[in-house]
Amino acid sequence: MAGTDPVLSVSDLHKSYGSVHALRGLSFEVPHGAFYGLFGRNGAGKTTTVDCVTGLLGRDQGRVRLLGDDFGFEPAPGTKARFAYVGGHITLYQWMTLRDHLDYVAGFYPTWDDARCAELLQTFRLPMERPAHTLSPGMHLQFQLVMALARHPELLIVDEPGNLDPVVRRRLMSTMLEILEAEDATILMASHLIDELEGACDHMCIIDAGRALVRGPVRALVDAAREVHFRGAGAAELARGEGVLSVKRIGPDLRVVLARYSDEAADELAQRLGAASYETGRLSLEDFFIALTEERGEG
Repeated sequence: MAGTDPVLSVSDLHKSYGSVHALRGLSFEVPHGAFYGLFGRNGAGKTTTVDCVTGLLGRDQGRVRLLGDDFGFEPAPGTKARFAYVGGHITLYQWMTLRDHLDYVAGFYPTWDDARCAELLQTFRLPMERPAHTLSPGMHLQFQLVMALARHPELLIVDEPGNLDPVVRRRLMSTMLEILEAEDATILMASHLIDELEGACDHMCIIDAGRALVRGPVRALVDAAREVHFRGAGAAELARGEGVLSVKRIGPDLRVVLARYSDEAADELAQRLGAASYETGRLSLEDFFIALTEERGEG
């Protein structure tokens, strides 16, 4: 049922593996009906976050409220029945055929829809009589999605669907978007493939080293930013921070990405830098992500 409360609320989430701090006070909220992107470079903490919010991994500190369940170590059985997870932790019984798997899994979920399952199988054209151990990574992920969506989950969580060929990725995306539009559902996808989600994702949290860098509606965040090319800035220097997402020197010029652009701010910055003139340009979601994360390195 639709509501004003977020489908998922994460507050001050911490997780360490020995001396490695994977999550350092991460907080974000996933609104009902959103296609929410949890973005970050490799090692940013995306999979650890997904594992903590689904109960696959315990957390050191912080609060997770999932579909109204303010759980400790893992969600209640009733909560688990309401969301579906697609990702690397899902393993199949290697000796079973895909048809055997569906017959086995269907009995666990009262919301299982045989007609929906048949439609998805027709879309993905999977080899139903083959044993699971013969599947390619792409087939494995597609089969996971079939099993997940046949349950009519209120929340679909997908972790890093990147190791796929372009045809499979597009098929997965179009199927998830169709479900999102047709049903009262929410999607949370953890990924570093930003260009694949341009135009589909409407809310996001970009994380780095286990912390949130920005979070909120995608269009509001991206549309507010601009790349500003300051010409003839000479030897003037500018550090990132205080609304400056990135700075690149190109000879006597500076290319600066501002998180919240205004003509007044650009005029003031041009005067500070001693720039002769400046030009502005809009950013794509991928441009915005790169500006925010590329100088931070992998972590």
